[in-house]
Amino acid sequence: MTGRKLVVITGASRGLGLAIAKEFAANGWLVVGTGRSDKPAEFPQGAEYRQFDASDAGACEQFWQDLRGQYTDAEVCLVNNAGAYASGGLLGTSPEDYAVQISSVYFTSVYMTRAMALAVPKARVINIISDSALAAHERNSAYGAAKAAQKHFSQSLQQEFKPSQYQITNLYPSYIATAGPDPKAMTAEDVAAFVRAQAENEASYYIKDVTIYPR
Repeated sequence: MTGRKLVVITGASRGLGLAIAKEFAANGWLVVGTGRSDKPAEFPQGAEYRQFDASDAGACEQFWQDLRGQYTDAEVCLVNNAGAYASGGLLGTSPEDYAVQISSVYFTSVYMTRAMALAVPKARVINIISDSALAAHERNSAYGAAKAAQKHFSQSLQQEFKPSQYQITNLYPSYIATAGPDPKAMTAEDVAAFVRAQAENEASYYIKDVTIYPR
C-alpha cells in the first residue's frame, strides 16, 4: 500500500481486536476500531473508536458512508474480528446462544463487508475466523457453526471478486491467549503482527486462507 493507510477493526474493545488496533497504530496506520462496548482506557492514543452494533446492517452502512467521507483518499483494510463465544453441548446451550453466535460472528462480517463494498471500490479484507470452522468439535456446535458460515461467506467472496479489487485473506487461528499468558497458546500480539504483515504485503503473492497454531 502507498499513501495514507486506514484500517478498520471490528471487535476492537478487548482481546485480539485491541491487540490488532495497538499493532497497527504503532506502525503508522490510521486506526478506526469498532465495538458495542465503551472505548477501552488502553485504546491506542490517536486512534478512533466508533461504538455501534455491527450486527445492524443499517448502522454498518452509515459507518462506512461517514468514514469514506472523512478519509476520501486513504487505502483501506478491513479486519473482521468481532464475535462472541459460546461453548457447550446441545442441551446446555440455549436457542438464544445460537442466535447470538450467528448474529455477532456471521452477520457482523457480512454487514461490515457489504457496507464497505458499497462505499469503497478497492480494499484489503482480513477475516479472523477460527480453526473451529475447519472441523467439528464436541460441545462447540454454536460457535463452530457460526465460524463455518463466516468461512463459506468469505471464500465465496474470494470467488466473486478479483484480488485487485478486494484482496481477501481468511485466518484460522488456533488457541490465542487473550486473558493473560499461556505457554500453550499464541500471544495476541504475535497474531496481531501477522495480521499487519498481510495488510502490508506488497509481494507478487498474497495469502487466501491460512491456519496458524501455537508452537
